Amino acid sequence: MRRSLLLALVLLCPLAAGCLEVPTVRPCPDNTCFPLTSEAFNDLMSQDEVFDVLAMATQNERLRVRTTMIHEQQGQRGEIHWDVAKDDISDLRSIATRVILGGNPIIDSQLIEGQETTNVRVGGTWYEGRDANPAYADPFFDLAQKATEDPDGTWPPFAFDTAKLSDLSWTITGDAFSSQQVASASNGTHDFIIELMGLPPSIIGIEVYSGDSYEFTLRVSIGDEVDIELQQGLPRMHLAFVPPQPDLLTVYEDTRLLVGSVPEGFTSEVALSEIEMHAMLPDGQSAASMRLDFDELNHTAADGTWWSFIWVDVAPQGLFSAQDAYYVRTNSTSEFTASFYDLWAEAWTDQTV
Repeated sequence: MRRSLLLALVLLCPLAAGCLEVPTVRPCPDNTCFPLTSEAFNDLMSQDEVFDVLAMATQNERLRVRTTMIHEQQGQRGEIHWDVAKDDISDLRSIATRVILGGNPIIDSQLIEGQETTNVRVGGTWYEGRDANPAYADPFFDLAQKATEDPDGTWPPFAFDTAKLSDLSWTITGDAFSSQQVASASNGTHDFIIELMGLPPSIIGIEVYSGDSYEFTLRVSIGDEVDIELQQGLPRMHLAFVPPQPDLLTVYEDTRLLVGSVPEGFTSEVALSEIEMHAMLPDGQSAASMRLDFDELNHTAADGTWWSFIWVDVAPQGLFSAQDAYYVRTNSTSEFTASFYDLWAEAWTDQTV
């Protein structure tokens, strides 16, 4: 039930045109009149890529796009809220997501990154994180690429086909001082409100309603309206790394060997000197450990049980990063797993906040 509702949230309801256009008598050459006539507005909406978030991202160093989608299906109400922003000048980007199903928050998080210091919000609590190898990327193009690679994933609904609304009868008001225009119309099943700003006008807001069961809103902010700020002195957030299933776990004569690696796509690099690798026993106790910048370490207990650790630092050097590999060998007959402890945050990397 929840899965079908979540899928329904990421699909816009079909927008069927059915209203007759009311002829206008006011001349509007080249769509330059203010406010626009219904006919001129429909001409604008029918143009290709009249609303293009990626084009906005290319043209604006500071950009924020907020979207909300609310949908009720078979008595279950679901919401998805996205807030994506960038500041190319400061090399900062912010991505916030909130998912609510049946009134219960499922996801509520935000990440501000792009510099060595990062901020992470989980629910209503902010934490300080770090990235030893920051590589700022425009979040709008980044999300668009991920959506292309994983079309079945849940991504921000930034695309909107305005051509589907280009034959409605619009009521348009304008404020000449601010160059704001607001167009409203209905096709019998949905109500639409489009906000434009500037000359020539650009879409900065879209609202779609269908009674109490469906709501879609999108709002664009640019320039000085966009403010992304890193906070200092917050509680520390540990490196988020859950060791995957071992690449190899085998027994050879009296030796047991575990082999693992950091998966491809891991991007939150930190200094190896800040992370310890532990051989964890079934009772949750650490049998032995090694700080990763040691690269290799052998430990022998008083009872003759020995543990051998190897960390293979692939690249970038000195950082916990994708494709790094690790080996744990022992003559112990106990079952064990590999766990990692973040010395900087004083927490295990796989623990919840």
